[in-house]
Amino acid sequence: MAGNPDPLQQLSAALAVPADSKEHADLLATLRESLEVHPGPIPVLCNSLIKTVSNADDSLLRRWVLDLLHFAICRSSLN
Repeated sequence: MAGNPDPLQQLSAALAVPADSKEHADLLATLRESLEVHPGPIPVLCNSLIKTVSNADDSLLRRWVLDLLHFAICRSSLN
């Protein structure tokens, strides 16, 4: 499990930096790569994050969540 970073910690790190910054984009990209390899947490993350971004203005986080949701829907092994 040492090679599998905690997605909640990665998300917290991404949310702790200025929104729409390069660092924010880099942290979200790293989290996405991790979730593609270990997709188990995606349904929980999407369920929580979709509520956060549903009424928000367009942002990097909003586009990232929508892209992650699309990935989760298209991936047949996820519920």
